[in-house]
Amino acid sequence: MIILTGGAGFIGTNTLIALNRMGCDDVIVVDNIAATDKWKNLVGAAFRQYIHKDRLWQWLAERPSASLEAVIHLGACTDTMETDFDYLAENNLRYSQRLWQLCTEKQIPFVYASSAATYGDGTGGFSDNHSQIHRYRPINPYGLSKHLFDLWALKQSDAPSRWYGLKFFNVYGPYENHKGRMASVAYFAIPQALEKGRIRLFKSGRPDYGDGEQKRDFVFVGDVVSIAIHFLNNAAPSGIYNAGSGRAQTFNRLATAIFSALQKPVNIEYFDMPESLMGSYQYFTEADMSKIVEAGYHYQPTSLEDGIHRYCDWLLEYRSKNR
Repeated sequence: MIILTGGAGFIGTNTLIALNRMGCDDVIVVDNIAATDKWKNLVGAAFRQYIHKDRLWQWLAERPSASLEAVIHLGACTDTMETDFDYLAENNLRYSQRLWQLCTEKQIPFVYASSAATYGDGTGGFSDNHSQIHRYRPINPYGLSKHLFDLWALKQSDAPSRWYGLKFFNVYGPYENHKGRMASVAYFAIPQALEKGRIRLFKSGRPDYGDGEQKRDFVFVGDVVSIAIHFLNNAAPSGIYNAGSGRAQTFNRLATAIFSALQKPVNIEYFDMPESLMGSYQYFTEADMSKIVEAGYHYQPTSLEDGIHRYCDWLLEYRSKNR
């Protein structure tokens, strides 16, 4: 039995689908679906049971002899604009610590979602070397909540049998429809290109970056799921690993890839960035993927153009089924 937190969310749904394709359906999906559209992500998926995140501990206490094989912890508050740090600390730090302790007691693998937001503005680089982790300075409360758990994990002498913290970069792809303002730029840009024939991007607020030339490490969701499954199934050295494409690419290139996939002429419009974002906006992210390769993972990331083409196909089919 595998516990999958955030199992009805974006990366969680894709992970559940991947587990199903491997023949694994003995999965406890832990989430907080409430009145959101996340329930749609579970339609057609195979799993043992759904449990609200706040009821997990009681459920486990009632089943002390349950045969638990691993925990994949993808559940969190992922809103980079959330300002209530106590809320973030409860959901992203303390909840993760309890799961760590569970995996330590049972001596089972623990795979959890960290974030590239822990790197801050990027001036300190993007190395997942443990000796560098303490140097990073997140620029929003969400990033700090994730960073604090990374730091805590590295200090623990009592640990799960194997543990892996995956620093997800700018993930895009199917099943992020419910994410609202936290969905990827691709999710918002594809309908703009379809319906209005243009894509709107932020103007640059820095002289060293042209409009739309801000760079992010865009990574297809299937690639980060493959990384998580790899660590679940292989005894690589425990620790924190980057999960990106390893290549920074501009928003202009992302938009161009969308127009190409939809067979439409390129038409990009730039608008001013909201003031609320200016102090916490990352102009450049690029995962250093050397450590994961050294750990034995033969990584071949999906190209931006291929990933966007697959995402466009999926979104078009989804929209046609949900009109």
